[in-house]
Amino acid sequence: MRPPRGRTALAGLGSGLLLAACSGTPPTMAQQVHTWASSAGFGTSAQELTGDLSRLSDLKSDSSGSRLTACDVLVTDALSANQQLPTPDNQLTNLLSQAYTSAANAGRDCYAGGTDLALSGPEAKAASS
Repeated sequence: MRPPRGRTALAGLGSGLLLAACSGTPPTMAQQVHTWASSAGFGTSAQELTGDLSRLSDLKSDSSGSRLTACDVLVTDALSANQQLPTPDNQLTNLLSQAYTSAANAGRDCYAGGTDLALSGPEAKAASS
């Protein structure tokens, strides 16, 4: 038994729409990166890390406990940002990975140095670049 003509036409229309949707122009790399940045919370992560890194230079007058907390926050934020990788672009992924690693290393150096924040300086500078 043949299906009624109306159902055949609707099935054909549905298949045609599906094929048309699938054959659309693929998104550009910029669009893919923009989508990734929005879904990964890149803007927030970048602001947090920038703030964390700037606090390292302001820690000279803080108590030792405050310094260790700020150093630990930097490491935590850098590792959290790194978990959002990879991006759709390999070069961007590599650059961000290097920056996040430098930021985490600056936090670890800061934490290990206790009151000697000079240890974290080179890593913090590399992360900020």
